[in-house]
Amino acid sequence: MPAYSVSMDVISAVDWVPVESGLFSSVAYRASARQLYLRFQDGKIYRFFDCPVTVYDEFMAAASQGRYFAQQIRNRFRSELVCRGSSGNRGCANSQSSLAEQLRVSVLLAKAGAFSYPI
Repeated sequence: MPAYSVSMDVISAVDWVPVESGLFSSVAYRASARQLYLRFQDGKIYRFFDCPVTVYDEFMAAASQGRYFAQQIRNRFRSELVCRGSSGNRGCANSQSSLAEQLRVSVLLAKAGAFSYPI
């Protein structure tokens, strides 16, 4: 499969869900790669690896998503900063090609088994 198709498939697979939170503006989950994406109010986007769907479901159902994040996600999953953001919610709007490339690479690495961790 050409790289272009892979990156387009990944972009269409990431569906951002807006959330009402003082800390987060939206969230996305890629079940095929077990990756959780959190967009903070300042526009920063973090990707959390090897994250079970139950964590995503519990995060979405939590009375306080910030508290759930602090207790169940932060420092429990390997993560990386995907986008630095800015002072506004749309700080990453100009980095779509960068995000697409990072998503493409993460799919290729996941297919290669680079993100397997012992339980």
